[in-house]
Amino acid sequence: MEPTYPPQTKSLSEGRSEMSTGEAHRYGFAKSAVDSESGMPSVYEHASHPALNRSAGGRQRQEANAARTFYHSLSWTLGFKEKYSLLLFIVFGGALFGFCLARAFMMNPKIMREQTTPGDFRWFNLKMDKIPYFWHIYTTIIGGLIVSLQFLPVIRRQYILVHRLNGYLSLLLLIPGNIAGAIVARRSFGGEINQQVAYYLLGIMITFALLMGFANVKKETRSHRRWMLRGVVYFAVPILPRPMILISRAILTKIGSYWSVWRCDEVLYVLQSTESLSQLFPQCVANSTDPTNSPLSVAVHASDHEGDLGKSSGDRIVHGMCLWISMLISVVGVEIYIRKTETANYNRQGFVLEPKESELA
Repeated sequence: MEPTYPPQTKSLSEGRSEMSTGEAHRYGFAKSAVDSESGMPSVYEHASHPALNRSAGGRQRQEANAARTFYHSLSWTLGFKEKYSLLLFIVFGGALFGFCLARAFMMNPKIMREQTTPGDFRWFNLKMDKIPYFWHIYTTIIGGLIVSLQFLPVIRRQYILVHRLNGYLSLLLLIPGNIAGAIVARRSFGGEINQQVAYYLLGIMITFALLMGFANVKKETRSHRRWMLRGVVYFAVPILPRPMILISRAILTKIGSYWSVWRCDEVLYVLQSTESLSQLFPQCVANSTDPTNSPLSVAVHASDHEGDLGKSSGDRIVHGMCLWISMLISVVGVEIYIRKTETANYNRQGFVLEPKESELA
């Protein structure tokens, strides 16, 4: 008499026959244990294994959760309350810090001459413009490096003395530095009237915002935060035109019909050769007894393919436009951010900056 099995149980012989015939299992289709054609052991189709798919998706979710957890932990450690504040601090604060750090090499006078826009140092090498230009470079670079720390909530709340001292030092550096920058705007990028007005207005905006922030530091912390945010964002306006200039200059080169006005002595300062000056601009030599101090002006073609002179000519044409666009973006952007984060603004309570009680409810 043959033994009987429960309905859900199969005999060993039945299992073997099922494997040999290649019937479907709950883990996918299984080939026979020995391939009838090649005589080699078969390989299971693991790609269709649902357990493996679930484990792969689980690993991806774990990695995403780990990254999210790290971000939130870092944000909480630094004192940020909105989930996007740390990201904005990294992007914009990092851009300001990185730009100032990259420009720190200009504190070496030799490198300063090399990295200044070609032709401008014809004026910045003179005593009248040299002092404010050097002052502008040194103070704004140092001030830009340390002012980023002012926007870390953990410093504002736990290290009040550091926040105050660093803030006063930042103001002492940034306000005179921007005034000096407005002075040399007369010669910067050729002294085009378009960019002159932009720099003068920007200098007024920065100085006014920082002074308003200083005036409200002990009166109303909410206004202090708003004005200091505006001041630092305005201070960072010249960063955005840098990549914009490269793009705009490439477009000018493609068009090929843009020219800027240069003094002959500026052209000679870039070319560093009277012979080259006479070949490219013979009128500068023919109509002047001293090309090194000639007020005669010539038109210089703007092109990326014509050396430093052509590139600098393109910079002079597009710089004012890029500066105005950057100012517009920065002004609108900082006002949107201030309104979006108004609930996270702080009031003074003793020696600690804390949210309003009504905001915590």
